[in-house]
Amino acid sequence: MRWTMWISGATGVVAVATAGAGFVHAPHTTVALPGAQASPATVIRTYVRAINDRDYSTANAIQLRGPRIEDHGWFDAPSIRHLNVTHVTPVYSGKDVPSSSVTSFKQVVEVDIRGQFHHWDDGLPGGDHMVSYYLGRNTDAQRWRIVDEGQG
Repeated sequence: MRWTMWISGATGVVAVATAGAGFVHAPHTTVALPGAQASPATVIRTYVRAINDRDYSTANAIQLRGPRIEDHGWFDAPSIRHLNVTHVTPVYSGKDVPSSSVTSFKQVVEVDIRGQFHHWDDGLPGGDHMVSYYLGRNTDAQRWRIVDEGQG
């Protein structure tokens, strides 16, 4: 009888732990994709919010190329805190930048940010960093997408 109670109790603990682990990996909030009218700065703010809220589907949908953000657990999830958009260039043509990742886009902008980066697996140490995001699209009816990024 004691073994039966112990096994039932252990099974309950495993079930609760498994359900809890599923919740930990779930996004806190679903972040809506920005529409075509959203400014490039708004697109970057939405991207960062999606990362911070662990909505990796939205974050990856904002990116056009590059490394996809993988699902992370509770403690090792990447984040960007204290986001400050420091500069947004005027729209320019990608063809003006030959041999670049943005060459094929008719509309390109660069958005420079500064923020506190935490838990990034791609070799970016934690702490305060400046990063530039290059967004592209071909018509005003399309939404801006992140084409490339780099540490500035």
